[in-house]
Amino acid sequence: MTTSTPAPSEAGLDLTTRLNAYLEDVASALGIRMDSCTADLTGPVTARMRLNWRLPGFPERDVDLLWHEEHGWSAAVATHTGDDHHVVVGYLGGRTVAPQPRRVARFAETLRTGDHQDCWPGPPTLRTAGGPTALAKELSAWA
Repeated sequence: MTTSTPAPSEAGLDLTTRLNAYLEDVASALGIRMDSCTADLTGPVTARMRLNWRLPGFPERDVDLLWHEEHGWSAAVATHTGDDHHVVVGYLGGRTVAPQPRRVARFAETLRTGDHQDCWPGPPTLRTAGGPTALAKELSAWA
């Protein structure tokens, strides 16, 4: 996994540990390796997981799961193969930015099968960015 981080602090290290543990559990639930994941802790905190399959309707586009500290998980297709620009096709929604990894895997699988009925059409605001300590608390179930 590749991580971009600001200068380390105790709160930042705690956040990094918990976020990495959470992303490892999600990757495991998805059946992918951590080397397909990147995280950016410079704010807002985000992560990306490259999936090894395509979505119906986008057979030529790479598929990523994107995670954002305020909106949680979304699925997106790259605008061009290998491109870092994405078009979001659905949001997971829910009550937390850190749902159980198996729920994230179910979300991805429903998109893979072409079922978008459980997707939110726009980005839900599940929390307001509040610094590394607050986000680490949100991720307290991991690490």
